[in-house]
Amino acid sequence: MNNTFKLAAVSSAALMLAAAPAMAQDGPTLKLGGFYDQKMSVADQDSTALQQSDVDVRNDVEIYFLGAVTLDNGLKIGTRVELEGGTVDNVVTPDGGNMVNGRPAARAATGMFDQIDEAFMTISGSFGSVKVGMSDTAAKSMTTGLQGMWASNVGENATFNISKLIVTPATVDGVGIANQMDFSSDGEQISYTTPSIAGLQVSVGYAQNNIETFDGLTTAAQAVDGDIFDIGVRYTGKFDDMSFRIGGGYAIANDQTIGAEDDSMYMVGGNVRVGAFQLAASFTRIPETKIDGVNDVEGRDNVELGVRAFMGPSQYSIAYTRSKSSSTVQAEDGDTVDLVVLGMRRAIGKGVSWHNTVYYADIEDGDNAPAAGAVTSNTGWAFTTGIALRF
Repeated sequence: MNNTFKLAAVSSAALMLAAAPAMAQDGPTLKLGGFYDQKMSVADQDSTALQQSDVDVRNDVEIYFLGAVTLDNGLKIGTRVELEGGTVDNVVTPDGGNMVNGRPAARAATGMFDQIDEAFMTISGSFGSVKVGMSDTAAKSMTTGLQGMWASNVGENATFNISKLIVTPATVDGVGIANQMDFSSDGEQISYTTPSIAGLQVSVGYAQNNIETFDGLTTAAQAVDGDIFDIGVRYTGKFDDMSFRIGGGYAIANDQTIGAEDDSMYMVGGNVRVGAFQLAASFTRIPETKIDGVNDVEGRDNVELGVRAFMGPSQYSIAYTRSKSSSTVQAEDGDTVDLVVLGMRRAIGKGVSWHNTVYYADIEDGDNAPAAGAVTSNTGWAFTTGIALRF
């Protein structure tokens, strides 16, 4: 069955290209885009393990190289390459650097980090669109905007930044903030998204594994997951002055470890906007997995709620998420992270915004018999202010 899906994916991509022999009168164009977000944060927390300072100056930078061409038959081909800024090739202090996506722990000491985030091609027309390359999964692209935390994100992105400000004790396992539908982590993949039909869209995708290889195959020993399939569904509608989006996604991946159960996850969510206010809610579940009947990865449930207000050049938001682990192993069951995020963003010029974010986090180990001297909880708050340029 898996080989049938793989053959269909490869054949579909080939047919899209073969069906478009017409040349474009004008050659491809190349544009630059991206963002630069300069931030300063302050944090205060009960546990100071691994924390060097309560004050941190950070930035988040990406430059996009955007290629595009429209053929005479109307088919559109686009390319996108994302260059990371501020990457640091240092294993000990990789602040601002992204680890090569999906690489196993055995290679963690190599000091390799991403310079290129995503690089992919899209082929689109009346049939919908096909995306090929290193990119977000089909389900992730369709559902991220439906999640409570993401739909209410007007300040700093809590998912990517809370761990840089508030420490999670080593005893707290299997929890994460606003988990996206993503097993391939920008590994090379192919996906197809239908056109919107009466507000309904479906996207399906396949990735060989979760390693960015650019060119060449990887072995099972190099990848954590392989044969990754995912699907996302989204419906957009409007009723009088109310607009809404609802949907969900499902992903499954073959754990490359011998005897391991498949990894899977699903998510449902949506948001409603009435006037200047938007309400969002979502639920994400990652089931527990085992290797030969022995616990491997803890399960995880995430509930996210958010409210967003649009007021002229300013936007305000408040969001709450609870992430809780579930496991048949008592010591790993019931770990929780409760997070409240208040955000504000104000446009201060074309493409320029000033943003502020306040975090409050309560992190608890669910083990009722922890090891002597173990750090089992942390409570803290943090504040970030920054100026972002998008171009």
